[in-house]
Amino acid sequence: MKLSADIIFRRLREKYNASISGPRSSELHLGRPEFYMEQEEIFRSDHLYLATADHLPNRPVIRKDAVLVCIGDQIRLKYYKERMCVITIHNKADFFRVFQALQEIYDHFDEWERTLNDHLIHDQDIQMILTDSADIFRKPIFMIDHAFRLVANTGGEDGYTASFSGSGSLESSDLSTYLDSFDLMTEKRGALKINISGHKTLCVNLFDRDGRYEGCLFIEQKDDFPEGEDRLAEYLAGTIELALEKNPQVLSSEQSSMKALLKALIEEQPLSASERWLLNASNQKFTFSCVLMEYATQKNRIPAGYLCDLFEEVFSQSYALNTEAGILCFLNEKPEEAFRNKLNEFASDMQVCAGISQPFSDLFSVRISYLQAQAALENGKLLDPGKKLYFFSDHALTTMVINSLGDLPAEAYFPAGFREILRHDDSSGVSYLETLKVFLEENMSYTAASKRLYIHRSTLIDRIARIERELKIDLNDHDQKVLLEILLKALEIEKMIRPQ
Repeated sequence: MKLSADIIFRRLREKYNASISGPRSSELHLGRPEFYMEQEEIFRSDHLYLATADHLPNRPVIRKDAVLVCIGDQIRLKYYKERMCVITIHNKADFFRVFQALQEIYDHFDEWERTLNDHLIHDQDIQMILTDSADIFRKPIFMIDHAFRLVANTGGEDGYTASFSGSGSLESSDLSTYLDSFDLMTEKRGALKINISGHKTLCVNLFDRDGRYEGCLFIEQKDDFPEGEDRLAEYLAGTIELALEKNPQVLSSEQSSMKALLKALIEEQPLSASERWLLNASNQKFTFSCVLMEYATQKNRIPAGYLCDLFEEVFSQSYALNTEAGILCFLNEKPEEAFRNKLNEFASDMQVCAGISQPFSDLFSVRISYLQAQAALENGKLLDPGKKLYFFSDHALTTMVINSLGDLPAEAYFPAGFREILRHDDSSGVSYLETLKVFLEENMSYTAASKRLYIHRSTLIDRIARIERELKIDLNDHDQKVLLEILLKALEIEKMIRPQ
């Protein structure tokens, strides 16, 4: 990574009694140091040289933005300081130890550059980008998004001169300072020096590829603005902009991130690194019910976005998103009486109907819960039109029977003789089908079934015997009994659907 003379000087001064003078560039333009060779008479542009004062020529050619680190101070250096940047080490120092110190400075910044590039390639994690930059700036760093909410920081919020509300948004007083320090602050590019709450702060606005404001990076300066820090801040901001370009979701709020995660799980899409982290961190923490809503009438003109926002406002810690299937919500409330009344009131006010899944806490099963809500809504509207809420628990058997039939009609599963039973019922006042249904519902109890049918027990015994002969089955055979129960339920469902 290339550095500026000011950055090199500040780090070198930590070990040596040094000073800096002469014209210099603030850009990151200097590569690793090189030894000055006595026979050379030219100091080239954008090169960093290390030399001792007594080995320097008297009148060399000095190109623009060349930089010299010189051990020792002599009169001849005045010529150099008028034409180039000179970092002078005043005390006696070993030439090769100084060279090693310079290399260590570059090693430190090169490692930082590699770390930032790793984040760009693998996770685009803003928090980790700031955390891994803390040792470079050695000062608190924080970042806000376009809505002035705190996105990431290198410490607790209380450690910053800027203050944030309970929701993580920049307080109005500090926001005013930020916006008023420069005209149209959010349109300014490059590092800017402002005071927030009476403290010096270096900030760099963040923009997307189209020039839209995406947020701001802040670095607190405590007492002063060190030379060269602004260029490092711009470099860090550029890395963050690239991370946002590669993965815009990293700047989303927790609410938006959770919605994106739930949507990806339902659609069985691959998860990003941040989504996998959120999944592991949030799993088993809450109990949700999946709610799939759609407009009850075509005349409903309430915008879907408004419905989503209102749902999240009415039901705390819940999530709502607009999808092609309908308005998909994840309700963080227990399915008790008060909950049902509250949800029914919402559906009535908004003129929607909804299918509600069984409660779940394992986010890995979110797609199953979505399918439950979808089935409850579809089958509920079909079999019980006019209601607002359809709970999967009330329609589980219906859904299972419909799914068990597949693409075939119920009659495809008729056992031999079943049509004879149907023909008998069409021409007789005695319904064998009803007799069989009640008998099976009463767990094949002749006594209980005869009471429900208002017939003598012996009469019921004769009817069941005839039904078994006609169907050529034995009701004591478990598989045949289950087949008949499913078939009778399927016929009931078909009868309910037919008039629709």
